[in-house]
Amino acid sequence: MKRILLLLLLMSFKMWGQETDLRSWTGLSLEKKLNKHISLNANLQVRTMDNFTTLGSYIGEFGIGYKLNKHWEVSAYYRYAQKRKWDKSDDAYIYKPFHRFYTNVEYDRKIWILKFSYRLRYQDQFKDTDTGLEETKSYLRNKIELAYPNKTRFTPSISADFFYKIGEDFDQIRYKAGVDYTVNKRNSVGLTFFRDYALVPTDLDVYTIGLTYKLKL
Repeated sequence: MKRILLLLLLMSFKMWGQETDLRSWTGLSLEKKLNKHISLNANLQVRTMDNFTTLGSYIGEFGIGYKLNKHWEVSAYYRYAQKRKWDKSDDAYIYKPFHRFYTNVEYDRKIWILKFSYRLRYQDQFKDTDTGLEETKSYLRNKIELAYPNKTRFTPSISADFFYKIGEDFDQIRYKAGVDYTVNKRNSVGLTFFRDYALVPTDLDVYTIGLTYKLKL
């Protein structure tokens, strides 16, 4: 707990001499409930970087969720991504394939007028090489979120996501503010703004705008 409080304190200090990069994540999220416990989920996303001028990556992922009871849910996902990376042999930027596997354990509960959510995620990422798949990094992520459900179509929320690189230390915090707009029972739109705060030395300060259309099939 002391470590988490220290990390929250560090978020309030901005490093001098950093460059700022504005990015966007635009996507489509699909959900199909098979029954009251099991749901299938698919997400498509395009991400830009360099102040919205460069295609940074495009992503497709598929997962399955199982709702244990009113408050607990577990899920597992596979993600395929093409990411823009520098290639020494080509002496140029190219898009390289990456594979990510992750599992979630999620808990939520209504507290007064707010909805509290906690998500624990384990993720492992691999890249394609000439000799096969090569592991790049593994993380444990702890995300805490507070949302304000109400009688309007708008549901605002704030969250903090703590990235722990397995075998090393916490190296990033993602803190976010957003709002979901409910069109009807099947359709909604989510707008978010977040900052990735690096806990290791970096010259780049990253801010991202996210826009997701969500459809329940």
